[in-house]
Amino acid sequence: MNDLKTWLENMVLTYKVITIIISGGILSFFIYFWRYIKVQWRFGRNLKREVYFLKTSGKHDLQAERKKLIDLNVFNIAGEVKDISTSTKILQPINKNAVYIVGYDTDYTRYKELFESAKPSVPIIIFADQREIQKSEHWTIFNEYIYCDVANTTHRLAIILLSTLKIV
Repeated sequence: MNDLKTWLENMVLTYKVITIIISGGILSFFIYFWRYIKVQWRFGRNLKREVYFLKTSGKHDLQAERKKLIDLNVFNIAGEVKDISTSTKILQPINKNAVYIVGYDTDYTRYKELFESAKPSVPIIIFADQREIQKSEHWTIFNEYIYCDVANTTHRLAIILLSTLKIV
């Protein structure tokens, strides 16, 4: 009789341990799944952000890059390429839930002003040819802004844009 009682106690204990382990696993799965769903939901909302192309000079008119991203049919490309070579005031009426793709020009002097108007939450992607950015003051401005990245090809631009929209 004593053996049967011990055996039943061991079975109940085993049942409780297995139940706790399975419940913990199920709870962990639902927490992970919920976080995954939240990230995907945020990514879906961010894909609706308007992407503005801004040219700083005639060197990078960004029309070819804009057309490629439109052809991808993933991003919400807004209007035509805007010219900010003389003034950044054109950015004031633009939605603050946007992404700026800026053509790089070594002679452009308003980068600091551009980044100040974009703060705190507008991601900026600088489009420059490879090894074109050589001014250290430009790198300093770009590196100080948390939502800034540099692309040198259209494919890289699309990848950076997707990655930015995933994490912002």
